[in-house]
Amino acid sequence: MRRPSPLSLLQEHLGTCRVRVHGASQGAGFFVAPGYVVTCAHVAGAQTGTRVPVFWKGTEFEGSVLTASAPPRGRELWPYPDLAVIQLLGAPVDHPCVWLDTVPPSHGADLTAFGFSDIYEPGKASERSAALSRGGTTEMQGGRMLELVGGEVNKGLSGGPVLNHASGGVCAIVKATRLKNTAMGGVGIPVNALRLLDAEVYRALIRAHDAFHGQNDQWTRLSDRAVENGAPGITESLGAVLSLTEERRLLAIFSQMPPEPMDEGPLAHRAGDEGESGGRPSGTSSHHAAFFAAAVEGARVPEDYPLLDHRDVFTELAAQMPPAAGQLPYELAFAADLVRRAATAGPACQGAVQQLRDLVLITAGRLGVGEKVQQRLAQGPAPEAQASIIGRIRHSMRDRRLYHVRVWRYRSASDIEPAAPESEALPLNQAVEHLAALLPEQIEIMGGATCPGLIELILPKEVLDEGFADLSLWPQMHWFRLGHKQRVVVRPLERHETPALHAAWAKRWQQLDGKAVSEMVVCVCGRGDQHQAALDASFESDPTLAALALAGSPQSQPVSDAYQVAVAAGVPMMVWRRGSPACERGDGGRCGVPGRRACPGNGFFTELCATLSDTRRDDLPERIRKLRVDAHKPPRREGHLGDDIVLLWDDPRRQIPRSRLAPAQEGRS
Repeated sequence: MRRPSPLSLLQEHLGTCRVRVHGASQGAGFFVAPGYVVTCAHVAGAQTGTRVPVFWKGTEFEGSVLTASAPPRGRELWPYPDLAVIQLLGAPVDHPCVWLDTVPPSHGADLTAFGFSDIYEPGKASERSAALSRGGTTEMQGGRMLELVGGEVNKGLSGGPVLNHASGGVCAIVKATRLKNTAMGGVGIPVNALRLLDAEVYRALIRAHDAFHGQNDQWTRLSDRAVENGAPGITESLGAVLSLTEERRLLAIFSQMPPEPMDEGPLAHRAGDEGESGGRPSGTSSHHAAFFAAAVEGARVPEDYPLLDHRDVFTELAAQMPPAAGQLPYELAFAADLVRRAATAGPACQGAVQQLRDLVLITAGRLGVGEKVQQRLAQGPAPEAQASIIGRIRHSMRDRRLYHVRVWRYRSASDIEPAAPESEALPLNQAVEHLAALLPEQIEIMGGATCPGLIELILPKEVLDEGFADLSLWPQMHWFRLGHKQRVVVRPLERHETPALHAAWAKRWQQLDGKAVSEMVVCVCGRGDQHQAALDASFESDPTLAALALAGSPQSQPVSDAYQVAVAAGVPMMVWRRGSPACERGDGGRCGVPGRRACPGNGFFTELCATLSDTRRDDLPERIRKLRVDAHKPPRREGHLGDDIVLLWDDPRRQIPRSRLAPAQEGRS
């Protein structure tokens, strides 16, 4: 007797997860976790708390909108991501839930969209599924949409799930048709865009989703059979990677692990608002730190969606190009790190921690990397992070002639506290004054002026040479200078706002670990054969180039050009004299590529190497502070190394919530 194909059984099961939503408009939705429905905001409505009728198997249930994207300002399509989460009040018992697939389908992949249609019976919504395939990617309203091609995407499919046949998971949510009543398809929203909604709601939703599938394997049994039937041997062909079953079991345990604290509490920014993250919730720095710790080599930081939970770090790491043979898969390394970090969690979590440890060891043994994971689990806790005050000046998203100021208190990667709201857009001189006005109170909170602490200033290039170290912030003690009492360092805003530059940055920072700065530092001036193309080639071919003595200020040419290349190449440490012009070689010769141990024209470089002969990377901010103090000891010497010295010290592990900048404009919008 002929039996239904595994794919048709999976499609039938997905159909039972579908619901009808009557909100701002009528459309579809689907169960993602017990009592939770995902749909489009233009279907549910944007107002949090709105009661919405939801129909499942002919029965009406009352739902409440927990979070939704902002509505449009005019008559255009709803802004990205156009998603909403509804919680049912009195949800049906034992309803099924879909499995969310966070990896976008490949071009040409077969898809099925589920929803409703009244084409044949106007006014009566009948269940409909549409056979489609993945086209390209369309940029819409600041986000990436998946093109759904090869069939009709009618209005009643909006908010419905899109099944990827190759993975056996729901990869997208239907948003809109391309042209009504045609087979020209439409667009879908990737499921990862759920991370752009309220962070607390997302975390509750995704943890409930993973916990459900950890207890109920109906979907996974059907999807695994469908995937194996469609692509036999696919798991074996990928080599030493985690199986789908192992991934799901790990995610189910993650849902029970202690969560990391949010940066700023629940976030529900509206798309288009100017503020932190430009209308997108920001991921916690602790999750970014965990991402880098598990995959420094070859890691590509997620650019579009924040990291809000352990699952997000895991799935983003799993989507990387696998490491070399015999190395720990990135996502397994992260799971081992999570075991280590959670070792001191409360008794309520110890069962989950032990389950996670056991599964990590079993999985590593199957992959032949048991010894490596044992070593990782045995590592002691990471060294305690140096507390600091982090101040940032960044361009206004509406007018690059104006700047916003923000300050945080940094105690660890998981403990970053905003000190004050971001300022309004200010002219540069007022922005610098505002930052200076915020610092004394924060220094007092962090230990006081006479307790040397770290002050990290994330600045655009045009602000680097402001005299922050010479600021006098205590009127009653006018002789106090900020750079004498505190370890003042600068960091390049451009790199912090460009995630594509982070991988090289992390690699070069590692090159400096444990080494004397004098062994690593080289002189760069931008003159002669140090033009930008040559410098880029030098940095590209030599990852050990990680500490530079600039032969002049980044505000002066051609040092300015060299500085830009160094920032893009990920150089994390630079030293220069504030306001100094580019040096000229006394012998008239040309300057070659970096790496020379001597420079006839730069006495600053020679003196710097001699002075820092025994200074290590992590000790440099304190050494520079002492040099600033020494420069004012009597008898005062003109041209002392500590005079006007600026230290760029940019630790990639110490990150604040990333801001997303709007395109630059010449004037006000």
